[in-house]
This record gives sequence, C-alpha cells and structure tokens, in this order.
Amino acid sequence: MSEEKKVEVLADEALEEVSGGVTRNMRAALACIRGDYGNGQDRVARLTRAGYDYEVVQGLVNDYLKYGDVARDVINGKYGNGADRVARLRKAGYPPETVQNLVNNLLL
Repeated sequence: MSEEKKVEVLADEALEEVSGGVTRNMRAALACIRGDYGNGQDRVARLTRAGYDYEVVQGLVNDYLKYGDVARDVINGKYGNGADRVARLRKAGYPPETVQNLVNNLLL
C-alpha cells in the first residue's frame, strides 16, 4: 500500500473512531487528509468557500499527521492524566499542548 493510501486509511479510521465528537474543523482536517479539499491554493480556496479558516484547518492537518498516533494513545489512557500526562508526553519528546489540542479537537 502506498504511503498516501496509508494516510488516507488512517484518516478514515480516525473519523470512524471519534465520529460522534469530532469538531467541525477536525472533520475538515480529516477530509483534507483524505484529499476531499485538494491541495495547495485549491485547498485554500475550497476551505474558504466552505466557511473554514484555512490556517486553523491546515494546522490541525499538520498536527494530526505528526501527532495523531500519540493523540489516540492519550485518548486510550496510555499517557495518564493531568500533570502525569504532561510529564510523560514531554519525556517522550512530544509537545503536551499540541497533543492536548489535537485530543480536544478529536473528542469535542
């Protein structure tokens, strides 16, 4: 399976996993990963026409591609809670604020 197809499958799986609680922007980000909004300036134009803030959605796309697995691990409890989670994420080399923002967007 190509790398592009793997990313597409991961996006579909993530959307299925958290479909009831994903924020509107996160749904758009996952749709971007699947290719639904095109690339480059086409993506900017299509997201803007659809009423999204491109910078917010693209930021979520970038965070998801970089930290999506970690965010799912946090959701599944593998990094604990509160200060323990922050410490464990930092120790593992992940930015706790970025990961938590992604978790929040996946769950809210």
